[in-house]
Amino acid sequence: MTLPRLIIAMPFLLAACAVKDSHIAASAKISLMNMSEADLESCLGVPDQHATFGNTEVLTYYANSASSTSYSVPVVGGLSFSNGGYCHATFRLDNGHVTRLLYSGEKNATLAPDAYCAPIMRTCLDTLRAAATTH
Repeated sequence: MTLPRLIIAMPFLLAACAVKDSHIAASAKISLMNMSEADLESCLGVPDQHATFGNTEVLTYYANSASSTSYSVPVVGGLSFSNGGYCHATFRLDNGHVTRLLYSGEKNATLAPDAYCAPIMRTCLDTLRAAATTH
């Protein structure tokens, strides 16, 4: 692929990655429902924030994403693409089990809602899928 074609294709390639990440975040909202707190923390790690209200717990995980790509073309100058945001994934647990997952923050990539939340969920969902295929 020639450099001009690569430069033209770059925004579309970045958007494709964001759409895939958006699907990961959406999948987590289904796959992690009813998971116990112990299983959730063993899958995602210790939360960045934890609050308890009677039989209800709120666990929050943070993700930051910053990416940029720069290309320099002799004589013409340079071209760069920047993309980034942050996500807070907040789990509500009632009686020790996940009942809700909400995403907040600057989390919406172009055409890919919640894409910046995928880094929090990716390894956990991969582990769950691997465990499901071995049983």
